[in-house]
Amino acid sequence: MDELVTQIAAARRRAVARAITQMEEGGDSARQLLARLREHIAAIGAPVHVIGLTGPPGAGKSSLSDQLISRLRALGKRVAVLAVDPSSPFTGGAVLGDRVRMNRHATDPSVFIRSMGTRGDSGGLAKPVRDAVTVLTAAAFDVILIETVGVGQSELDVMFVADTVAVVLTPAGGDHIQTAKAGIMEIGDVFVVNKSDLQGAGRTAKDIQDMLRVRNDRAQPADEAGEWSVPVLLTSALAQEGTDQLWEALYGHFEHLVQTKQLAWRRGRGRVREMQELLGRKVADEVERRWQNDALWQDLQSRVQSDRLSVVEAVDMAVQNLLKD
Repeated sequence: MDELVTQIAAARRRAVARAITQMEEGGDSARQLLARLREHIAAIGAPVHVIGLTGPPGAGKSSLSDQLISRLRALGKRVAVLAVDPSSPFTGGAVLGDRVRMNRHATDPSVFIRSMGTRGDSGGLAKPVRDAVTVLTAAAFDVILIETVGVGQSELDVMFVADTVAVVLTPAGGDHIQTAKAGIMEIGDVFVVNKSDLQGAGRTAKDIQDMLRVRNDRAQPADEAGEWSVPVLLTSALAQEGTDQLWEALYGHFEHLVQTKQLAWRRGRGRVREMQELLGRKVADEVERRWQNDALWQDLQSRVQSDRLSVVEAVDMAVQNLLKD
């Protein structure tokens, strides 16, 4: 394991890929490696910027990622991309694999691109993404781009992993705005209207600005020093327009977090979320283990199956029995 940590710290691509695979598979070896990598990160104080790109399918997130890679490489920055795709029902792996649009960067030693399947997770991210971010941070990448699967309003997990969240929409009428209204509208630090060469881009940007004003009106008053003015940008990834302004906004948000000391709080919030999720999984596993051959559990299942007991009543009885132990 010491050799693997050393190779990751040296940004050896095979070692990084192998470590991320371990994180996807889980188990004791993954947990031990994660602990060692966190020790390494604490020692070097890696100043990584984690950016989440989220939004409905077809908004052009991959094309924007491709353009951002080019912009960041021109600045001399090392870039990693975690592209979260739907999982194959047969293998559990990412259906789309490494994004075709980003393949031109695949031979660049300072760029690492990895696709990860959702494996049934509904929040737009695969659960091992957090651990993969730790691996990439230990490998001293300057910027980590996380592109979510594009499941619409439910992809909110990215706010607990990324430092900066960019919500990508298109001028495709009101549908995407309505989708955003229900969830991702609340989490954007930067909003992007991509495919701005299409008709209605200006109107879409105005609609987003109007919704942001409503969001701000609902929010609790904040210290002026802690406020961030959320930008709404027009881009056309295919025409290579607006990428410079997008990067300036993304980096500007990161600088804002650092200057207002919100970065540590934001990352701490992510760790708390991770703790809650891990606790939930462990409790569920323990309940399943203890009740595998439990007579009460078998009886409750039988009564629910035959409609002699409601689901709510059965759950209440099960919880009461657990609390007695």
